[in-house]
Amino acid sequence: MIGVLGRGRMGSALARTLAEQGIPVLIAGRTRTGARPVGLATYPEIHCVPAPVVIGRADLLVLALPFDAAVELARNGLLDEGRGRTIVDTTNPPSAAGGRRRSGRLLAELLPHWRVVKALNTVPAGMLAEPVLDGRPVTVPLAGDHPSAKIECAAMLRGIGFVPVDVGGIDRAPALESLAELLMAIDSQHALRGRLGFSLATPEPSPLAPIGTAWPDRPPVPVGERQRFAPPAVESIRSTPGRPPRPSR
Repeated sequence: MIGVLGRGRMGSALARTLAEQGIPVLIAGRTRTGARPVGLATYPEIHCVPAPVVIGRADLLVLALPFDAAVELARNGLLDEGRGRTIVDTTNPPSAAGGRRRSGRLLAELLPHWRVVKALNTVPAGMLAEPVLDGRPVTVPLAGDHPSAKIECAAMLRGIGFVPVDVGGIDRAPALESLAELLMAIDSQHALRGRLGFSLATPEPSPLAPIGTAWPDRPPVPVGERQRFAPPAVESIRSTPGRPPRPSR
């Protein structure tokens, strides 16, 4: 059971996309009402319930709230009952002001009872229904300190048509937030209306190896020559080579 906190454009679009794959979804807004919004009414897989129900029952929880609202929930103790479950942080904090720390790493520190994964913050809501551009599936970078949580998040992303790629620990969250800011600037500059993404290409055959796997012996590299080794990644996060894009709906 996937839970979504936030019934705005991002949360509602994600819930609909998951429901179209037959995945049951619990969703809640910032109010305690369980009323079903019109845009979700035709999806029997989507259950609109109060936020505490979503938080308590979801196997995987997606934060589709504004950054400040998510921080407020965490600081008020409403997300304390993590029980080691996975939580996906899709937020993008506003720019720094008054010297205050503004980073998704703050959420990870406020949620020690969850396995936090930073993902989907680089994806506009309009890309969720059809994550394909120029015939290629869109790449979603994800960061976190728990490999099993990243595998769980990656499975959800692959199920809805994205290609997830592991970029490292939660300390990479600011880099993903900067990437999101750049993509939003490109979207605004060229009036793309949320139809924007990127597809990451890797060499074939790829030398990627599971985290914790030692690199095989290599011949010495001459001094001054650049070493061009691909970073380690979680094997099961990589998509199957040659996977066709999702058909248009």
